[in-house]
Amino acid sequence: MRQADIVVAATPSREPLFQADWVSDGTHVTSMGSDAPGKHELPTELFSKASLFCDLPSQSVQIGDFQHVRHEIEAGRLAVTAIGDVIEGRAPGRRSEEQITVFDSSGISLQDLYMADALIKAKSGRGAIG
Repeated sequence: MRQADIVVAATPSREPLFQADWVSDGTHVTSMGSDAPGKHELPTELFSKASLFCDLPSQSVQIGDFQHVRHEIEAGRLAVTAIGDVIEGRAPGRRSEEQITVFDSSGISLQDLYMADALIKAKSGRGAIG
């Protein structure tokens, strides 16, 4: 996993699937399975060293993987950007090749498809996110 460019978790897990230090600089991680209270795919330690994105912030802190760091987000210690803001140019996406990005997808399928397409194009050199 340390050599992966993109990691996608799509499980019904209630505990993290891997350790934060398994994620290398430049990796993008998507959580798709955390779509209900109590579900948990990603290690919370990962969030402090990554840029965080989601489909809908208010939803991701209720049922997505970001529910496990809700207090840090509400206190302003962690920032979460809605992917729609990146798509519309209102917020930056990836800023460097070394940046770790996390996308918490808790339920807007059209955005899931856009993200998958954009990531594939970015990795193949045909485009970039943000």
